[in-house]
Formats: sequence, structure tokens, C-alpha cells
Amino acid sequence: MKKAYNQTWVENLYVHRQAAAWKSKNLLTSEQEEEVKAHFAEKFYRPGIFVKIGLFLFGVVACSFFVGFLSLFIYDTSSEVGFSTLSLICCACFVFMLEYLIKTKNLFHSGVDNALLYAAITAAMVPVFLLFEHAPVWAYCLIALAIIVPATLRYADLLGPVVIFGLIFTIMAELMMKFPLGKALLPFAVMVLAALIYALVRKNKDIYYHECRQIFEVLALVTFYLGGNYLVVRELNALINGLNVSVAPQIAFAPLFYFFTFIIPVCYVFFGLKKADRILFIIGLIAFAFSAYTYVHYFGVLTASQELVLGGTLMIATAIMLIKYLHTAKHGISDEQNRKNSLENLQAVIAAQELGVTPTSPGLEFGGGTFGGGGAGEGY
Repeated sequence: MKKAYNQTWVENLYVHRQAAAWKSKNLLTSEQEEEVKAHFAEKFYRPGIFVKIGLFLFGVVACSFFVGFLSLFIYDTSSEVGFSTLSLICCACFVFMLEYLIKTKNLFHSGVDNALLYAAITAAMVPVFLLFEHAPVWAYCLIALAIIVPATLRYADLLGPVVIFGLIFTIMAELMMKFPLGKALLPFAVMVLAALIYALVRKNKDIYYHECRQIFEVLALVTFYLGGNYLVVRELNALINGLNVSVAPQIAFAPLFYFFTFIIPVCYVFFGLKKADRILFIIGLIAFAFSAYTYVHYFGVLTASQELVLGGTLMIATAIMLIKYLHTAKHGISDEQNRKNSLENLQAVIAAQELGVTPTSPGLEFGGGTFGGGGAGEGY
């Protein structure tokens, strides 16, 4: 799929963010950061967050007015066929304007282009719901995937991964819920599908999709854990079976879900530290806290206030002990900021870009090196 935004500029923007992170750790001076920006130039229009929100709202209003204006020239828009025709014409106009503004105004997720993209996708989906009123839910989801997946591949919009992820799991749940065996195996199917998505997105190292990949990773990790969490499975099982009771009944394979509830957060934290994967590590800590809540929810003997005080005390004590223990690096982990990568790494990358040579220093690989995130290496 051909990308809408300038690939080189997107990669240079990623380098700018890396340089800014190094500057915050005093690895670069302000002058050196400016030198990096000069070597890796990009000309995207990227306004501040408040201007971006304003432009997005302006784009939504403009698209709405355009639909109303165009409806004056379309015969019988009150019928399903007439309104579907209007929607498809608007979709084509929105896509044309989106492509035109990206090429002429150098927009990059600037608000207006986001609004035009969402308007185009919505306009493309309207005829589906109007002309196929009684189609099953999974059919609507498949058609939506056929529209949103190419749009995400071309524009790398950050809302795309969230919608795609939700649609995929909706299709699976819709199909499995039709059978009693499917309902029983749904938690395992959720875990398998989440693990498969995580493994697939991890293989993509394209910087153009860097943030989309991180969103997929977060969603997959959270879903994999929730699919095996005892509390979630037990409560949803009662909800799915229409059991209107104050206490959800015990579920099949309860010991297995007890095991998943405990072992998944431990694995997340362990491999997050081992692979220096910040996303995996942080989600592991959050999952561990939810596992503790799961245990307390069914087996707790303390009041809520007592549990909060005890939990806070344990976390503070653990944090103090770890800070003291890791003041000197242990097993490649330390509480100190990472300063082993010097400016020489950045110069090596610049040389690779300008001269077409391969950097000799293995300390940094943009998109797959040792600096945090989903593509981290073996050390912080």
C-alpha cells in the first residue's frame, strides 16, 4: 500500500523525537539538537494540540456543511438509494480534498486531514447500513475492515488500530457466541487471537507505523491478560448466560484461570525487564495490580480502606528497596538514567544517512535498537 505522507519526512520526524529525548537526558546540547534537525529536515505542518483540536472541529463542521450543500443537487435524498449515492459522492470528494491538502499543505495528522479521513470512512459506510439493513453483525464488521485497513495502511491514523482491533474481536465473538462450545472456549480464543496479533505487529519495523504498532501492542497485551483473568472470565460468563445474580457462579477450568491471573503479569514484568521493553513492563505492573484486586475481590478479608493503606505501604517500601538495590546496575538494570549511548551514535546514524554507509556502533538502531518502546533491544 502506497503511503500518503512523505516517508522520509516521517523517518526524520522520528529522529527529531529521539534527539529531543537525548537532549532531555543531557546527552545532547541545544546546538547539537538543532544540528540533528538540520541534517534530518522535515516540512510537515504540525500545529499544537489546541490548534489541532480546533482544526479538527472546523473540518467536521465543513464536511457537514458540504454534505448539506451537495444534497440540494441530488434528487430524492430521502430514499435509501438517493442518500447512498450522496454519501458515495461525498466520500470521493473528501478523499480528493484529503490527498490534495496532504500534497500541497504538507499536513501530517494536523486535525483537518484527520477530520476528512473520518468523514470519508463514515460516508463510505453509510450505504452499507442503508442498503443491507438485515445483514449479520460480522458482515458489517468485515466490510468495515475492508475500508479501514487500507485507510490505516495509507494514512497511519492512530484511531485505525483501535477500530481494527475492536472489529476483529467483534467478528470472532459474534461467530463463537452462536454455539455453546464457542461460548465455553471464548476466553481461550481471545487469548490466542491477541497473542497472534501481537506476534504479527512485532514483525513490522516500519517507522511509518511506529505509533500504530505500539497501539496494537498495548491492546493485544491487555486483551491477552483480560482473556485469562479469573474475575473477568467469571463475571462475563454470568453476563453472557443471562444469570442475574449478585455473585457470579464458579466457572469451568477455574484453577487454570487462577494460574493465568498470576503468571501472565509475572511473565510480562520478567520479559519486559529482560528485553528492555517498556510497554510490556508497564502493562505487566498494571496487570499485577489488577490480579491483586482479583484476589481481594473474592478472598479479601480486609476493608477497602485497610487494603488501600496496606497496598500503598507495600508499594512505597518496594520502590525504596529497589531504588537502593539498583543504584548500582544489576543484571543490566539500574535506576539511573541510561547514559552509555553518546553523541557518537547519533553521528554514526547521520553518516549512514548522508554517506550511505552502515554505522559501526551497535548501540543504536532506529526502530529496533536499545531505546525503549516496542522495538527495544536487550538493555535500557
